[in-house]
Amino acid sequence: MKRIFIAASLALFSFAASAQRNTLLEQSFWRNQPNAEAVKAEVAKGSNPSELNRQAMDAVVMAINSGAPNETIKYLLEQPGNDVNKITHDGRIYLHWATAKGNIEIMQLLIDKGSKASMVDAHGTTPLNFAAGNGLTPEVIDLCVKAGANLKKDVNQDGANVLLLAVAGDKDLAITNYLVSKGLDIKSVDKNGNNIFGYAARSGNVNLLKALVQKGITPNDNAIVVASQGGRRGTTLSLEFFEYLESLGVKPTATTKAGENVLHFLVRRPNQKEIIEHFLAKGVNVNQADEEGNTPFIFAAASNRDLATLGLLASKISNINLTNNKGESALSLAVKGNSPEVVKFLIEKGADVKVTNKDGENLLAYLVQSYSAGGFGGPGGPQGAPQGGPQGGSEGRGGFGPKTEDFDAKLKMLEEKGLTASTPQKNGNTLYHLAVMKNDLGLLKRIQALGIDVNAKNSEGITALHKAAMIAKDDTVMKYLVSIGAKKEAVTNFNETAFDLASENESLSKSKISITFLK
Repeated sequence: MKRIFIAASLALFSFAASAQRNTLLEQSFWRNQPNAEAVKAEVAKGSNPSELNRQAMDAVVMAINSGAPNETIKYLLEQPGNDVNKITHDGRIYLHWATAKGNIEIMQLLIDKGSKASMVDAHGTTPLNFAAGNGLTPEVIDLCVKAGANLKKDVNQDGANVLLLAVAGDKDLAITNYLVSKGLDIKSVDKNGNNIFGYAARSGNVNLLKALVQKGITPNDNAIVVASQGGRRGTTLSLEFFEYLESLGVKPTATTKAGENVLHFLVRRPNQKEIIEHFLAKGVNVNQADEEGNTPFIFAAASNRDLATLGLLASKISNINLTNNKGESALSLAVKGNSPEVVKFLIEKGADVKVTNKDGENLLAYLVQSYSAGGFGGPGGPQGAPQGGPQGGSEGRGGFGPKTEDFDAKLKMLEEKGLTASTPQKNGNTLYHLAVMKNDLGLLKRIQALGIDVNAKNSEGITALHKAAMIAKDDTVMKYLVSIGAKKEAVTNFNETAFDLASENESLSKSKISITFLK
């Protein structure tokens, strides 16, 4: 497989720095699957057909995913900046998206233009393997093979081939049988020893599992943990399904090589209280930490808003202030990605608001990460894909960030417990420094009302204005900081002013942003 080096490719991304509205990056525009003429009209008005949004999606990706007419997609592919091997969200090329949609015509067009089905994304996934969870057809498989896919050698980061990845959506095993006819072994396993039964278990489909049993496939111990992860789009899990697995001899207390049990995954889903109670009664350890130090309760606090589930778990845990390997507690991650109600619940249960992580960052740093004016937020839970099985679902992995009101509510609770907004991080960074690094003007404006010294220096002798001058893509944040009293004449430990630092900022110089206001 030809690997895409994401770090190097990210340097090619050009996020818009101007205030120009780009209709082609709005989901509402693509909802009606516009034709090529409608897209051309928006381009004529100034919308950039090659611009990437904050998630590295462009008009081509949005058109493919929306099911827009192929003539629309073809027009966009003809526009400058939309090379067929352009890197988009998660390091994917257009062929990943077209294959996932099963769009044979666009797949063929991309391949004819030089796109290779051997290219992998940031997760080590080829277009065919990426599409496996969406339902495959023999035509899609054959076209990918002709374009360079290797069915036997192409595996994802867990070592799973397309046979394993596709089975959960293969209700009648037609694609499974087709792949076997192409040379894949139905007894394939990934690098953690998970077989096709375990991957099929993610479907929650008992009949599918029974069909595999009839083919001589037996479950391994990880099957019940893999089943608890569910499908990528949120498979409905039932107690009866897990009881069926147990009837086949699968141990409910099974643990993966990474130290995960079923609770590590079930607790990230809402309305699983009955199933969780079942496994607790079976002796599954609620205090078990995985290899990254995360317990089921830490995962639950990171993303699950069901207070009934959290209450059940809280009554069983040994220490509410237990931290993972990064020094993050349940409260840390709740502040970062969960609701004010969950934060309040944890505090009332004795969670320590003075906790700091291994880098000396307190809860204010996590609060800043939680801030969103309604756009796409950061991860809601500990980072890293679940290990020991197929790539995990989306629970606890981010989504649309909390409302600004949630930020205010959390901050009020933390301050009431003695953590003041003016408390700097171990390295001296204030909320201003953190907000600058987040590049969020709305957050800066909210912080301004808290009475924090905008000219405070961190341990490196850098003010918020210095930091902005170093990393800014435009002048918006710098001008705002100056308007609220940031001193332009302040110098770093190396006697550099904000003007000096901005003069060395290549993004500003390339965009021809004037920095004379910093003199």
